[in-house]
Amino acid sequence: MSELSCPNCGAPVPIINKASVYAVCSSCKTLSLKKDVNLEKIGTAGELADDHSIIQLGTQGNYKGTPFRVIGRIQLKFELGFWNEWHLMEGDGSSAWLGEAQGSYYYTKLNVGIPTDKIPTLEGDEDPVVIASGRRERITPGDSFYLGENWTLKEIMKAVCVGGEGELPIGFQTGYEAVLLDLASEDGLFGTLDYSESPALLFSGSFAPLEELNLTGLRQEEVAYNQAQIPAKSIECKGCGASLNQFSPDFSKSLACEYCGSVMDTESEDLKIIAKFDQVSKDNVLLPLGTPIKLPDFPESKVIGVLRKSTEVDDETYTWTDYLLRYKGGYAWLNENGDNWTYFEPLPGVPKWAPGLKRIFQKRSYKWFANADSNTDFALGEFYWKVSAGEKAQIEDFISPPYMISSERTDKELFWSKGTFIPFETMKSAVPLDTASKLRKPEIVGVCEPNPFKIRLKRNLWVASALTAIFLAFQVYGCIKAKNQIVYQGKFKYVQTSMPNSEIGSTNFRDNSFVTDVFELKGEASENVEIQIEAPELDNKYLFFSAALINEDTDTAYDTSIETSYYHGVDDGESWSEGSKSDSKSLAEIPPGRYYLRLESQSDFPVGWGSDYNVKVIRDVMSPAPFFLFSIFLWLPLIYTFFRSYSFESKRV
Repeated sequence: MSELSCPNCGAPVPIINKASVYAVCSSCKTLSLKKDVNLEKIGTAGELADDHSIIQLGTQGNYKGTPFRVIGRIQLKFELGFWNEWHLMEGDGSSAWLGEAQGSYYYTKLNVGIPTDKIPTLEGDEDPVVIASGRRERITPGDSFYLGENWTLKEIMKAVCVGGEGELPIGFQTGYEAVLLDLASEDGLFGTLDYSESPALLFSGSFAPLEELNLTGLRQEEVAYNQAQIPAKSIECKGCGASLNQFSPDFSKSLACEYCGSVMDTESEDLKIIAKFDQVSKDNVLLPLGTPIKLPDFPESKVIGVLRKSTEVDDETYTWTDYLLRYKGGYAWLNENGDNWTYFEPLPGVPKWAPGLKRIFQKRSYKWFANADSNTDFALGEFYWKVSAGEKAQIEDFISPPYMISSERTDKELFWSKGTFIPFETMKSAVPLDTASKLRKPEIVGVCEPNPFKIRLKRNLWVASALTAIFLAFQVYGCIKAKNQIVYQGKFKYVQTSMPNSEIGSTNFRDNSFVTDVFELKGEASENVEIQIEAPELDNKYLFFSAALINEDTDTAYDTSIETSYYHGVDDGESWSEGSKSDSKSLAEIPPGRYYLRLESQSDFPVGWGSDYNVKVIRDVMSPAPFFLFSIFLWLPLIYTFFRSYSFESKRV
C-alpha cells in the first residue's frame, strides 16, 4: 500500500490497489487523479448521504470463493432512494463492484469483452431511444438485448451522483446525471448499462444474497445481522395534522396518511406533500398498519403499507389488497384476494420461457394463468418508493400451486415476484387474535391454492395403474396356461320355419331345435367351456340361439344364449354398420364327461330363408371379460376424481 498526500490539504491519502486511478481525500473530499507518485486535484466529491448502509470502507467478504475488500464507493440517488456502487479489490488485485439498493446486492465487473460499436447508444433520458445496428427503437422494460448474453431490460432509471469516497478505477463528477439500464438474463445474471460514459459501460455479474457475501467489518454490525432495528418515529401529517407512525424510517421513502390520503416525501426534512389520494377507506383493510406477522418459514415482519388495487375485466371491477411487510433486512408483500392469502417475495432475474406458454424458475415449471392491467386506488402507510394515486401497471401471473410467479410492468420497471399460498388457518395463527377474528374464510378458490383432488388423482392413478398391471399379468399368465382345446365343431344351416321374430316357445313358434353329436370334455372340473357361433353370410339379419350343454350321463344341462346380428346401411350419405356376425359365451366350471349341445334358434329371416352358421365348442378358455370388467370398476374412481379436479381448476380466481 502506498500513501500519497492530498494536493489540497496535504492529508495522507492511502492507495491500497495499484489499479486505482482516482482517490477521494477523507479530510477535505478532494477528488484527485493519480499521476505516478503524486495526486492531481480534479474536483471535489460531494457529501455522502447517510443511507443506513451496513457496508463501509474496509469491509471484507468472500463471494463464491473469491475474497474481496471494499476500498471505494460512488453514491447515486434515483427515484427509489440511494444506490451505492462499492468498489472492491479482489484477492488477486482485480476490481469488482458491489451494487446496493433497497436491501439487494449485485456483484458485477466491468465487461470489456463487448466491442464498443456493439454497445447501443442512447438518446434522451426521460423516454430514451436506443440506437443499435442503425435502428432507433424506443425501449420499455421487457425489451431484449444481446450483448454477449440475451438480456431483458428490467428497469430504466435516471441517477444523480451524490459523491464518492476511497479509491476508484474510474472518475466521477458530483451532481452529474446518467441513465442506467438494469438488465437481467434468464440464467440469473444481472447487468447494468451505465450511460455516464460514452460509449456506455456494461457491468455484468449476478444477484448476491447478503448471506452469501460473508461480510465482516460492517458498519453497525448489530443492524447488519438483524440484531437491532431502527425504532419507529412519529410524524405529523402535513395534510390534516394527524399523528402518524413511521415504522421503518431506514427503509421507507414516502408515507401515505391513512386519514386524508396525503402522501409525504419522508426523505425531505420538511415532509413536503408529493401526492394525494382523493378517497381513503379502511373498509376491508383486514391487517391494520403495524400488525405483526409470524408466518411459518418466513421472517417475522410488520405491516407498514397497504395498497388497494383494481382491474376491470368484461366491464366488471375486481379489487384486491396488497400489504407491504417489512422485516429486518428485507421486505415482502401479502396479497389478499377474495379472502385468499398469498405471500410474495421479490424475485431476482427473469424466469425462463418454456414451450406451452410456461415459465421456468428454479427448475419448477409455471403455467400461464392471466394478465391484466392494475390501478392503485388508494394507499395507506409507508412505502420504499414515492407512491402516487392512479399508478398503473400490467401484471401477468404464472402458477404452479402452491406457488406462483408474477410480473408487474410499468413504463420504467419490470418487477418479478414469487408467491406462496397461505392456508386460511395458517394465516389466522400468524396474526394477533383481535385481527384473526376479523379474517373471513374464503369461499372461492385461490389463484395458487393447491388442488386437493389433483393429489387424489395422482394417488388413484398410481393405484389403478398398479392393480391393472398386476391383473394384466394374471390375465397373460392365464392365457398362456389355458388349453384352448377344440372338442367339437360343426357346420349347420338355419331355415326360418316360423313367422319372423316369433318368440321361442310362443304359439307361433315352430320348434326347430336339434342336438349335436356327443363329444367328450376332459380335464378338471374347474375348467370352463366356451361356445362360439359364427354366421359369415349374415346380412342385415339376426340369429338368436338358446343353447344348452347337456351331460349325456347325468342329464345335467348348462343353459346360455348366443346372438349374432349384423346390420349396415347408408344414412344421409354416411355409411354405418352395427353388430357382429359371430358371438360366444363361456360356461364356468364344467365337470369332465360326455356332452352334447342342444340348439334352438330364432331369427327375422322370412319363412323359408336362412343362413349357414358354424358352431365350435372349446375347452379351457381364458376369457378377457373379467379383466375388462375389473378395469372399469378400477378406473371409475379415477374418472370421478378427474372431473372433481377439473371443476376445482375452473374455479380459480
